[in-house]
Amino acid sequence: MPGPGGASVPKRGVGKRLRAGLRRHGVIPRPADLRLQLRTDDVHFTDGNAIELFADGAAGLSAMLDAIEGATKRIHLETYILRSDETGARFLRALAQRARAGVGVRLLFDGFGSLGLDAAALSDLRAAGGDAVAFNPLTRLYPRWAPRRRDHRKILVVDGEVAFTGGLNIGDEYLRGASFQGRTRSPWRDSHVRVTGPVVRMLEAVFLESWFRADGPDLPWAEAAEPRAAPVSGESVAVLADGPTYHRRRLRDLLIAALERSRHHVRLVTPYFVPGIRLREALAATAARGVVVELLIAGYVDHPVVRWAAHGVLPHLLDRGVRVYEHERSMMHAKAAVFDETLAVLGTSNLDRQSLQHSYEVNLIVTGGAFPGRLSTLLQEDMRASRSITDAALRDLSCFERLRNRMAAFLLTRL
Repeated sequence: MPGPGGASVPKRGVGKRLRAGLRRHGVIPRPADLRLQLRTDDVHFTDGNAIELFADGAAGLSAMLDAIEGATKRIHLETYILRSDETGARFLRALAQRARAGVGVRLLFDGFGSLGLDAAALSDLRAAGGDAVAFNPLTRLYPRWAPRRRDHRKILVVDGEVAFTGGLNIGDEYLRGASFQGRTRSPWRDSHVRVTGPVVRMLEAVFLESWFRADGPDLPWAEAAEPRAAPVSGESVAVLADGPTYHRRRLRDLLIAALERSRHHVRLVTPYFVPGIRLREALAATAARGVVVELLIAGYVDHPVVRWAAHGVLPHLLDRGVRVYEHERSMMHAKAAVFDETLAVLGTSNLDRQSLQHSYEVNLIVTGGAFPGRLSTLLQEDMRASRSITDAALRDLSCFERLRNRMAAFLLTRL
């Protein structure tokens, strides 16, 4: 029978786990109100938005906490990683406090990304009346349904008036750094944004879709249909939401189209660079026709095999004129791109097969206005502080290292 918003819902006898699995993998369609808000067949821009860019995790997390502590109606928080560390505890305390004050709190975290989260850490929030749900959780022996379908989105929406998105997870690595190969690195470098204006409604619709797909309780249908906020500034912004059960590779296709239209300069940053052949060829072709294409990747990564794979695909790009840099002072976790300083992309998608095919992601697309230039300047500063990678340096690697890199690239571009 049809449910609220026109969605079909299972009969009473169907268990919650089955219903959650059906929703998670797209068998039960999204409610009509959510489909209308997301407009997944195309990219629709909203005018009149304001964007504040955070260049490090400390500033971004602090601004998010301030927004949570000032909430009066509702808080919607979606994250891939929620840790049981000091930063995670601060967020959970703030959420519980607002729940006790009567604010509606909905917390969604990924079951694999937050695997180390202590279940007891959520007890205070739940006792205060807040909801906390794991997306596609793991059982003792194996993941339920499809293990690679992950919720990699990072969204915070407060009172339907202000929203945050970008690369920030919730953990201490953004404040204290992390140890890697016996060396303590600086705090992770990431990019995050605070937005106000009509686009907030679009980001909240993405959260509500994730909440629906995770079978979160008490889905607030009325909030999905609220009117958009009034214009507050001059930025034109679109929300690009994609996932494995609908419109996969939307970001890849948008990046390829933007590369083909670029005339002067392209800057991209990603921690994990193992794209498929179509995106690699688009980067190479853009550089070959004289456009300056600069790529910044992570020199220190939490998954070393990804860096090996990146080095396995870089020689062809370097041969065609792409300039490549590695950020080595800390973990570079930002995901962003700027084309001719007129079109900017910032969000949660890495340039690898997991993000582009298997994970639920969200990205902001900004055209015109001041934001693309500000983001381009930030990326340029990061590149100047990073190490340039040359084709000669990759050729100087040992035979074993070159073979290892090629094998890693072969596997990660196909798995």
